[in-house]
Amino acid sequence: MESFEEKVNSRLDENGEINVKDILDLFWRLKWWIVGAMFAALLLGFIYVRLQTPTYERTAAVMLSSGDSSTSSELALLSDLSGRRMTRKIDNEVYILKSPSLMQRVVEELGLETRYYRYFVPIGNGHIHILRGLFDVKRGEYYNDNPFALRVENDPLYPDELQPQSIYIKFKNRGSQNLIVKKMMINGKKVREAKGRYAYGEAITVGAHKYYVDMLLPAEMIDGDIYECIRNSSFRTAQGFLTRLDAAVVQGSQRYANASDVVALTMTDAIPRRAEDILNTLITKDNEEARAFSSQTTRATVEFIDSRLEEISKDLGDAETQYKNYQASSSVVDITSQSQLALTSDQAYQDQLNEVRMQLRILDMVASYLAETPEGVYKVIPTNIGITDTGLNNVIASYDNLVAERNRMVANSSESNPRVVSMNSQLEDSKKAIELSVDNLKKVYSIRENELRKTISSSQRSIANIPQQQFQLQQLSRQLDVIEPLFLLLQQKREETQIALYSTADNFRVIEPAYGNTRPVKPNSRMIYLLMLVLGFAIPPGIVWLRTLLKSKVETKKDVEDRLDASVLAVLPHNKNGSYALIPKNGRDATSEAFRMLRSNLQYLKDVQVIQVTSSVPGEGKSYVSANIALSISHTGKKVVLVGMDLRKPAIRKIFKDIHPDDHKSVVSYMIGKCTDIDSMIIPSGVSPTLDIIVAGPVPPNPTELLTQPEGEKIIRYLRDKYDYIIIDSAPYLPVSDSFLINSYVDATLYTVRSNYTSLKLLDEVADVMKSASKPIRNVSVVLNDLDLDANRYRYGYGYGYGYGYGYGYGYGFGYGYGYGYGDDEKEGEEGKQTLSKRVRKGVDKLTGKKEEE
Repeated sequence: MESFEEKVNSRLDENGEINVKDILDLFWRLKWWIVGAMFAALLLGFIYVRLQTPTYERTAAVMLSSGDSSTSSELALLSDLSGRRMTRKIDNEVYILKSPSLMQRVVEELGLETRYYRYFVPIGNGHIHILRGLFDVKRGEYYNDNPFALRVENDPLYPDELQPQSIYIKFKNRGSQNLIVKKMMINGKKVREAKGRYAYGEAITVGAHKYYVDMLLPAEMIDGDIYECIRNSSFRTAQGFLTRLDAAVVQGSQRYANASDVVALTMTDAIPRRAEDILNTLITKDNEEARAFSSQTTRATVEFIDSRLEEISKDLGDAETQYKNYQASSSVVDITSQSQLALTSDQAYQDQLNEVRMQLRILDMVASYLAETPEGVYKVIPTNIGITDTGLNNVIASYDNLVAERNRMVANSSESNPRVVSMNSQLEDSKKAIELSVDNLKKVYSIRENELRKTISSSQRSIANIPQQQFQLQQLSRQLDVIEPLFLLLQQKREETQIALYSTADNFRVIEPAYGNTRPVKPNSRMIYLLMLVLGFAIPPGIVWLRTLLKSKVETKKDVEDRLDASVLAVLPHNKNGSYALIPKNGRDATSEAFRMLRSNLQYLKDVQVIQVTSSVPGEGKSYVSANIALSISHTGKKVVLVGMDLRKPAIRKIFKDIHPDDHKSVVSYMIGKCTDIDSMIIPSGVSPTLDIIVAGPVPPNPTELLTQPEGEKIIRYLRDKYDYIIIDSAPYLPVSDSFLINSYVDATLYTVRSNYTSLKLLDEVADVMKSASKPIRNVSVVLNDLDLDANRYRYGYGYGYGYGYGYGYGYGFGYGYGYGYGDDEKEGEEGKQTLSKRVRKGVDKLTGKKEEE
């Protein structure tokens, strides 16, 4: 037989499918509970939504400028040779956007270190004083419209690390002049001495520091309301805002998935305007910082040019002075036409030599600049100072870009950052490339200079006849010709660099400033209401299902059918007239109809005349069932006799109160031999002319021994010939063996199970007994008694445990008692027979009234 757990868990019909009808029937019977639970869940969801602070989302889109994003061919070649991959700049920029130092500058720019709050009622306008006192639980924040302000005066003698990093003040407004500090915390520790009444603007002294709460807008302060002000360090505040900031690169197409330079900045905040200000200020600060780092190269170039101009200006002034002094002292005139041709040729070579010397001088300056830079220190190299070699200019420009980007990374992180370490290696490679290029160019220019000198020497020999004064004048002129172009070149480069300093492009171009929906992203009221509706719908069936799994007692007919392989002939409703009430002959109540149903179902049992009514334990209503089924059958005109064979706790005389039985004419009397006429034991019931009764008689000390005698079977065999039906009220089946002895000469057994009383474990015991080969129950049918239809309409689970018994001290099974307390001792041998005989004699003496002889 399928176990109960399998039946409950599967809930399958005969075809192996879910019994949808039963499920729908359960939901229909619970409809009002479900409606109530859904309403309560919606109410709780509404309260939860009202208590939550709405959170809004704002998004800004920016694109990285591509002005300096390219990498020179030399650095790309060095990267390939070194095996190190060049880091994408967009990844670095995303890292910088989310850096605490950048957000700290945003916090300081917007003044977000101090935040102000007010507690209010989440429902209504918040001006009802009773509601404010009971439901003042929601906290709203001010932003640039706070009616009060916190002012702090720190002791200047304290070092920065000892200054308060966090301040918390919670106070109640009293009028327009006073406040009551309810709670104050400095660096997370309560300051109990700060509690009390203060005037606005009055100092709250804690140690060496003073704190003031200043009134700004008295009209906005509500008397009796609770307010808060919280101040943290800018770095801690920045960390708090960073937890709600997200920066991500917008992915491009599938082919160029990693080639996008667009960054989406998203921030959530309870105040949407503050989120917009933070995002827009964050972009502005990042551009300002990028421009500052990018201009480092330009500023270094300007400083370098200024230093060189100062030196060259002095040399130029000295050369001009010498030229003028020589002209004045030597009375030099214009060069003659005879020497013009030679001088022209010589001048061309001199020009070339001057250019070579100037390039060598510039290369020496670059080499000296690199040599003066300590190892591990990276400074930008001045560019645009007159180097004519394009390759060297490209290498220097790429090196300066890497230096600027590295210094920016160090400013936002540290020297040990893996990206900084990677860029150090790249800078060392670039520096070596610059030194190698400078050395090669110097060698080339040196060779060129030597060749030009030889050519000029040859040319000068051809003009040896030029007057010495004119020759000296030309030498001075040549010196001017060397210094003056360099001076003019540096002047030009300085102006160009100054223009570049003020024309640096922003690091990010704003595509979309901060924007967002007016609807908050949290809490999602629609989803919450939907979840609460589902939860409210599921709670009542869930409780029923859970209680069904946890119930310990029989409640419905299905509980019996799931555990016993026996048919349930009838379900008897709860009898409101009393435990031992008899049904009327023409009654139309539910109890009378239930017994008529039981009577009708008994007719379908073939060849059944003697019916034993029993139960598992006392209190299940077997006597009530046996009396009323006998009465119901008698109402059809059948001759019925009700035999009381519960020798331990007889109850028939309590049910039929109009009868006056004689204990000397009872079942016990017949069994002990004091009554030999069975007809004399039969008495009319007084409620039906065709119903007779045989009572059990006095309680004997040895009921089991008496039932083992053949007299019980003789009574039943005699009554078979006189009555159509014989109903036997016997003892419970499980605790003692009385009913087992009677069951051997009956035709059918009506097993009584009481709703909300009989334990489910007892049904498992009954099922084992029914399948037992040693003590089988004959032709078992079940009657479910005392079913409360109204209660079981919704109830499916009950607690464990119950108490019952006769108080005689006999214990059996699950904690129920059934016995007499005299000790049910059965001994073997002669001693046992003497004890049994003695008990029987005591029973006879009790019936006859004869005292035991001493």
